[in-house]
Amino acid sequence: MNDIAINDKSTGTLFRRALDKKLTSGISRQHQDSLRYVYNHFMTFLGDEGREKPLKSLTTGQIEIFLQQFNTSATHYMNKRRDLSVLFNTACRLIDKNLMTIRKTEVRRIKATLHLAYEREQLQPVLDFLKVNHTNLYRCALMTYGCLLRPHEEIRLLTKGHFKMNNTEIHLDGTENKGGRVRTVFVPDYVREELEPVLNTIGRDDNIFSLNKEPFNNSYFAKQWSREKKKLLSHGLIYPKQTLYSFRHTAAIDVFRRTKDVYMVQKIMGHSSVLVTLKYLRSLGEFNTEELRSVAPVL
Repeated sequence: MNDIAINDKSTGTLFRRALDKKLTSGISRQHQDSLRYVYNHFMTFLGDEGREKPLKSLTTGQIEIFLQQFNTSATHYMNKRRDLSVLFNTACRLIDKNLMTIRKTEVRRIKATLHLAYEREQLQPVLDFLKVNHTNLYRCALMTYGCLLRPHEEIRLLTKGHFKMNNTEIHLDGTENKGGRVRTVFVPDYVREELEPVLNTIGRDDNIFSLNKEPFNNSYFAKQWSREKKKLLSHGLIYPKQTLYSFRHTAAIDVFRRTKDVYMVQKIMGHSSVLVTLKYLRSLGEFNTEELRSVAPVL
């Protein structure tokens, strides 16, 4: 990336500096890609003339016109609004200004979508199906459930070097997991036994799915699941709202029901705080009216 003059206050220059700053701040690869994407599209939208104007001349109306191209869903719109806000607010801090331009843009309500957990009797048949039909997807699902890792970033990027203590632990640094902290993950025997034949044949820096140093792309597991999901549905093995992430939700429910320990769930899930865990469990329906009634204060 080119060096930029500190006194250059044009919108294009400040956004470029803001992007550079965020890319070197330890954010995840997925977040980096999202910021690059919205930066490139916004700079194209502004054109040469718009990029040369001062940041303070950028209007809410202009930004809303730009965001209209992401109208396919409220989630898509709000994700792009969020990413653009990150760059805009970082650019504002570079010139010590607190501009409200993006905050005034339309906010859209996102409907919560639940990755429906698997019922106990579903779990093994679904895993058995994946084991026969798609080895990589099976291993990913097994680790999503057994290690409670997130499939598309944490699991997809695993190499042999992440496995420690005779393959009984996975070690992730702060840049490799959503929580942003160093994390040690226990590997159950059924996961270790499935992975060891692979781990024994690849190099330390090789990805456990691609079997070389270059991992599969960001959407690899999403696309593979989309293909296999049609077959799973046709066989009556899953419900429409059950996804690859559902294995993680199913595991969280299992841990909570066996332990009744929210802090244990927080630790094993890698959540940044117990409040996140409580919200997560509530979204999965683990705190229902009967349970709350049974522990309500009495006089």
